[in-house]
Amino acid sequence: MAIAVAASGMAIGCTLLPGESRTEASATTVPAPTVAPATTTEPPVLTPYTVVRGDTLIQIADRYGIHLNDLVRVNNIADPTKIFVGQILLIPPPPDPDAGPALTIPPATDPVLPPLLPTTTAPPITLAGTG
Repeated sequence: MAIAVAASGMAIGCTLLPGESRTEASATTVPAPTVAPATTTEPPVLTPYTVVRGDTLIQIADRYGIHLNDLVRVNNIADPTKIFVGQILLIPPPPDPDAGPALTIPPATDPVLPPLLPTTTAPPITLAGTG
């Protein structure tokens, strides 16, 4: 049994039995894997807004067509009931109407609720004959 050494492109360690000859296989070309071009997503453009007297976050959100939670999240507001005259808020762009809803929650299907327990303590129950 002889071990043939590869010659340009053949694998090393191929085993040939006595009397066998090495035949060149037709070269097959494998196409290079296609890589999708990297999509560049630009960060959303935030519009600055200066709070004036009488403004509320919900009014500002409605004026710009955005959700209140988005306005609070983008501006990292801890207490949405406190904004100040002169405060600069960053307004995110309104949601894309073609994107559909951000979250869909299916309606509950006949949930089984646990039984209600009394909230007051009642005197212990004594069974007749155990006393």
